[in-house]
Amino acid sequence: MAEQDNLLDVAGENSSSGEAATEKTSLIKRFRNAPKRTKLIVAGVTGALLISGGAGAYAFYQAPDTVVAQAIVSLVTAQNPSYELDVTGATSGLDGTIQLFTYSSDKGTALELNVKAKVGNENAGATLNAVSDKSGDFYLNLSNFSTLASILEQTGYLPSATIQSLTAALTDTWVKVSAADLTQATAALGNTGSCLSDAATNQISQDIQGNLRSNFFVKVKQELAQEDGNRVFLLTIDAGKLKSFLSSFRSSKGFGELAKCQPGLSIPDSALNSITQDVIDQAIASSGTAVKLYATSFDHRFVKLSVEVKDAATAQTVNLTLKANGSHPEKVVIPSKSVTFTEFVTSLTFAF
Repeated sequence: MAEQDNLLDVAGENSSSGEAATEKTSLIKRFRNAPKRTKLIVAGVTGALLISGGAGAYAFYQAPDTVVAQAIVSLVTAQNPSYELDVTGATSGLDGTIQLFTYSSDKGTALELNVKAKVGNENAGATLNAVSDKSGDFYLNLSNFSTLASILEQTGYLPSATIQSLTAALTDTWVKVSAADLTQATAALGNTGSCLSDAATNQISQDIQGNLRSNFFVKVKQELAQEDGNRVFLLTIDAGKLKSFLSSFRSSKGFGELAKCQPGLSIPDSALNSITQDVIDQAIASSGTAVKLYATSFDHRFVKLSVEVKDAATAQTVNLTLKANGSHPEKVVIPSKSVTFTEFVTSLTFAF
């Protein structure tokens, strides 16, 4: 009660005589004479307002290009990230979808690829699972193969007996492709990667990343209306930054390593000079391509990237969406049972 009386006295609204106080006290004097609890409450409220207001201002005033750069950084620097990639397309007589999930952990990485298509009135599809461990070994598994096998059989692409053998060899069987198998297969195919050492590969990666940081050529063309509380940006390519990136990379050690594997590989001045903003803008417009990036409004984390390609003349459309899917290391499970790559190839040989 005494504390309440003190507050009223400071405000000049209580006196022993009962008459209205006429003395006007400054705000600073009132606060100085107020009880300790009142001071703490006022200080706490003021601090909260300053913090929330400052954070809100930070989120609001970040430039679009800065937000996009921060979102992309959050995408590539996340620990044990998982992603979802959805691709849908429609052409005359064929509708298809591809759904790709990727997961990572300390054990390795995992991939799940779902393919679905509608050819005429027939549905076809399959699911490919792939797991790689830290030693460089791969494990492959194919499931839900029956619908695709049925389409192949009905259309006469493969004999019925071969389809049955393929189904038995591929379905629900983990095939181990060791690092040695992979090296041998890569060399046999004449792949560029077969002549790149680990040191050369790392050098190429470092040079690309370094030059990209200095010449980040993705830029915001327009900020669109927010969706689900996320900021949305229509992206394009900065011609000047792209030219600088290519020019810088061609003089790097990493590009030299690539040139050793592909003699004659070059980025001539004529190619660089042909890159102009008008050329890029017209190419994007004529292809009917729209690329949008979504980022959280406050901390600018990557939400998704959508790419839409629409051909007005043929009504063909392709939509691609890449989404951040959090962290799910539990999805990476190294198979305990598998067949060797040699056994798998032998079974395919008998199938054909």
